[in-house]
Amino acid sequence: MGERGTESSNGKEREVGSASRSARTASGLRRLSLTYRAAAARMFFYTSVIVFLFFQFQTLTCSVLALNVSSLIITSTARPSLSSLSLPPPPQPHSYLEAVLKEIALKQKWNSEDIRVSELNIRKARFGTYQRYECRIRVGKSDFVFRFSDDVFSWKKFPRGGGNFESLVRNVGSKAVLDSFTVEGPLELLVQGNDELSLTLPHNTSHTGLKHILVGEGITIEVRKAREVSLFHAFDFASSFNRTYLVNGRNPYWPLGDSFCVALPLIYISGSASLVAYRSGNSDAYIETHSLPGGTIQLLPEKCYIGYTNKKRNCPIDSLSSRIALLEKLLKGLLGDRILQKKSLGFIKAKIKALGVVHFRIELERDVGSNDTIRHTLAEWRTQPTVERVWFEVVAKLDEGTLKPLSCQRVRPFIIEDSATWSNLMSNISFTKFPSVLVPPEALTLDVKW
Repeated sequence: MGERGTESSNGKEREVGSASRSARTASGLRRLSLTYRAAAARMFFYTSVIVFLFFQFQTLTCSVLALNVSSLIITSTARPSLSSLSLPPPPQPHSYLEAVLKEIALKQKWNSEDIRVSELNIRKARFGTYQRYECRIRVGKSDFVFRFSDDVFSWKKFPRGGGNFESLVRNVGSKAVLDSFTVEGPLELLVQGNDELSLTLPHNTSHTGLKHILVGEGITIEVRKAREVSLFHAFDFASSFNRTYLVNGRNPYWPLGDSFCVALPLIYISGSASLVAYRSGNSDAYIETHSLPGGTIQLLPEKCYIGYTNKKRNCPIDSLSSRIALLEKLLKGLLGDRILQKKSLGFIKAKIKALGVVHFRIELERDVGSNDTIRHTLAEWRTQPTVERVWFEVVAKLDEGTLKPLSCQRVRPFIIEDSATWSNLMSNISFTKFPSVLVPPEALTLDVKW
């Protein structure tokens, strides 16, 4: 009985233990299910947020694209199409070198459209200024035109970092001015175009904005920084380009009026030149002036002349006087004494212009065709070139915005080494071309001693 009671009590304990374990297992499963549910809920929440943000981003992107498309549509409707626009032609490279390239092509008998500028050496380029003279002389009914120029006295280097070659050349052309020269009155000075003259008198007296200056006798004018000077001068050829003028009761307030029997020499100045006036005998003497409307001023002489005064007048510009004297001798030699017999009257129109000059080296290249002359000058064993490159030394003037060549010389390359065929260096000579040589028989025997 006691054993049965013990077994029954043990069985009850086992039942209670199993029941407690099952309860604990059930509670653990419930907690695990709750954890899974919370994790699933959080996952669902995060997924919903991500999906919401994704759709919002898609909506924003579509709206931006629609806005861009609408702006493009508006822009395309407001602006004309590309086909309706007239695009300017592409700029032609080296257009300022067109005259130089044509001159080189003409001398080398090339096609100007086939040559290209390969290299232009700016570092060794030089620039300067020279004066060009043009004289037109009329004697009776005959006109004679003479053109000559001075040499460039000095060559200067271009400044570093001054820009490309075209801008440097144009800058040289815009700053080219004549050398200072002096003229002596009586004469008239006129300025051309929109330019104005500035005049400096003794005792620090100056005048600006002048267009017309009347210079009296005994007054010297120094002209500085003029671009071009033109002279109109009437003369009597029979008196060796000198004229006689008559002074008869000159009015001191109009010293250049009708007191002359012929017109005064007219000098036209181009460019905003500066003038310095002084008396020929005394540079510090006071010069009386008289202003007139229209930018005109008179430089009165020191005293009035009464009576008859005979003088011979040469060309007022010294640089032209020597050249006109040479032309006078030339014309007298051509026309003889007919001018003196007819006592011909005439006039001279002379022009002095300052031009910028550039000295540079340029390399040109061109394609060599099958019928080109350069192929016939090379030996057959040489490799025939397809492109020819040649250096030229050019001296050109800048006139009217373009470079006009004065001289174009081809630079001969200095070849240090050159290939040649072995036959040219040591040709193969056959022994049959040598003369026969006869030797004595004993020279061919063997001196053998046994």
